[in-house]
Amino acid sequence: MINLDDLFNQMQQRFNPLAAAQVNAVFQYHISDDQSFTCEISHGNCEFSSGIQADANIELTLSTSLLLEIIAGQADALQAFMEGSIVASGDLSLAPALVGLFPPTQ
Repeated sequence: MINLDDLFNQMQQRFNPLAAAQVNAVFQYHISDDQSFTCEISHGNCEFSSGIQADANIELTLSTSLLLEIIAGQADALQAFMEGSIVASGDLSLAPALVGLFPPTQ
């Protein structure tokens, strides 16, 4: 089971507030070890919480290992989505924004 606090810290470090200036959305993540968390982007800020939020704009389902690879910059999120490794529902127009919101580490 993944430590969500560590995950949130890693994602927060990669967060790009400039890319979030016009984004107001709740991203719901469901990961393969039966954990869920949300990421709320609002007014250039990012807030994470564990659990499920009923009013999420988009829901993303992916494996724990893929999520960790994306965060580490070892996998491309858009490519994984196109290949079906990430299943999304809801407002799919928000999915591409994630690349700018959480750019890969250099």
